[in-house]
Amino acid sequence: MASATPLVEIRELSRNFGPVRALDDVSFDIVEGEVMGLVGENGAGKSTLLKILAGLQPPSSGTVRVDGSAIESFDPNTVLSKHSIAIVPQELSLLQDRTVAENILAGIEPGSRLFPSKRQMDARARDLLAELDLDIDPGASVRQLDLAIQQLVVVARSIARGCKVLILDEPTAMLTPAEASRLFALMAKLKSQGTTMVYVSHRMPEIFELCDRLEVLRDGRHVASWHRDEVTPDDVVAAMVGRELEKFDGRDNRSIPADVAPALRVTELSGRRHDDVTFDVRPGEILGIAGLPDSGRVELLANIFGSDRARSGRVTLKGAPYESRSPIASVGHKLGFLPGERRAQGILTTMTVGENIGVLRTRAHSTLGMVQKGKLATFSQKLAESMRVKTASLGAPITSLSGGNQQKALLARWMSIDPEVLMLDEPTRGVDVGAKVEIYERLFDLADRGVAIICSSSDLPELLTATDRILVMREGRVAGVLESRDATEESIMALATNASADELASTKGLE
Repeated sequence: MASATPLVEIRELSRNFGPVRALDDVSFDIVEGEVMGLVGENGAGKSTLLKILAGLQPPSSGTVRVDGSAIESFDPNTVLSKHSIAIVPQELSLLQDRTVAENILAGIEPGSRLFPSKRQMDARARDLLAELDLDIDPGASVRQLDLAIQQLVVVARSIARGCKVLILDEPTAMLTPAEASRLFALMAKLKSQGTTMVYVSHRMPEIFELCDRLEVLRDGRHVASWHRDEVTPDDVVAAMVGRELEKFDGRDNRSIPADVAPALRVTELSGRRHDDVTFDVRPGEILGIAGLPDSGRVELLANIFGSDRARSGRVTLKGAPYESRSPIASVGHKLGFLPGERRAQGILTTMTVGENIGVLRTRAHSTLGMVQKGKLATFSQKLAESMRVKTASLGAPITSLSGGNQQKALLARWMSIDPEVLMLDEPTRGVDVGAKVEIYERLFDLADRGVAIICSSSDLPELLTATDRILVMREGRVAGVLESRDATEESIMALATNASADELASTKGLE
């Protein structure tokens, strides 16, 4: 049984960024031995609170006490060594060219400081991995491991340093269901060993499956605290957004007349991790693309957009061959692509919110080579308002926005070119329920105006909710196409994995 003793006491915690108050007098406890779910919309202050708890930034005021001792020096090494708090961030920080053992024991290697013992290191790492029921080769290079395994290595590294409070920030955002199940099993193991955890996710089923207690932030304030058994998901969402959220029924699946010419046609297209892919999407249609992470669906979109090279095949755009594809040419053809890796491939981290939104239209707002900044700012402001981007000002750094507002800013960027075909990969990854509905509504509005939309996603409920048809890929090829109104998660996974839908349905819930 978990003790009711508060292990972490947060009192009147505030954090200011210039005029913006990201946290405002937040107070609550984290109970020893429990999994605490921290929920809230993007911009609610979750990330700021996590960074303070992990020692990545100091508070402007307030205190954090761990096991009765106040944190006085907010830096990660001190917080971990003195207070036993560690974080598994969304952006994993591992030494890619070192082994699993070297990563787990970096800084605490057995042997002398100048000449650590590789034999002892491998043995100690192997013992720790076995204790955590993790079947990972301690001698494997981290670079060769997939993201899910790297995430487990980060957890093991934290435990090796005596972590008693483990923070997991959106840990399943990029995992398959099987990979997520492996993480959940590790969490259960850690909990049985007495580790206290803080779990952050926008996925309500995960929160209610894993967490003992829920704490809700809204607009930087702490607004609710419940034991899991005292509350429903609807109650939690209402507390997050400050109102009852209207039921969202999703896409009213429509049949596009067969005689409507495709806006985009792909014929026997081959490239990195995909072969002989053929499909089309018509004006006003939302086509979903499903598949496991190695199915080639992401690389397919990059090929069409021109950021990846094709080996063979044809792309026809608005009835004309589109041969010399490149990102610049695609923008000129009003073909947009919102990538799934927001930080690595989307936002321009050194630029402001307004500059990120208007970057594709600088030439249109220039005279004699000089950008008319006032006109561009007005243009960007209208787009930001249309997407309900929450920001202190357009001049604020794009990195100051929450993940959901960054995503809405990137979508606003593509609205600036009046797209005729818009491709999106993981459009609502790491986005809260309110922002997710806003993004869906915007996509539906675009489809109603005749834009052809391709939505690649690992979120099967999202595809069933937001699309008209779903193309399923398996091992780089098209495995089948389903009408969204008739599809189920089992029928999609049956095509994606080459298993039968009955087999999948019979195992559902066993994990």
